[in-house]
Amino acid sequence: MVRLRLYGSLRAVAGSAELSLEASSLAELLRVLKERYERLSELLDAEGFVVLVNERPVPASELDMKLDREDVVDLLPVVSGGS
Repeated sequence: MVRLRLYGSLRAVAGSAELSLEASSLAELLRVLKERYERLSELLDAEGFVVLVNERPVPASELDMKLDREDVVDLLPVVSGGS
């Protein structure tokens, strides 16, 4: 199973900092996550997010990348602000 770590508002909505999900690709992982957690789906679609696989950033154009069972995926909500 792929290890998924959630941060910020994503963690709060899921009720857990870490989940284990079966997925062979990053796109499949995100689809499964959105199906299981409707509120997470809304947040991901509305706020956007940053994806890291094994601590390396993944651009949106590569969300179809394959995953191995040992991979660790981090999902971070996009943060903005300042003055």
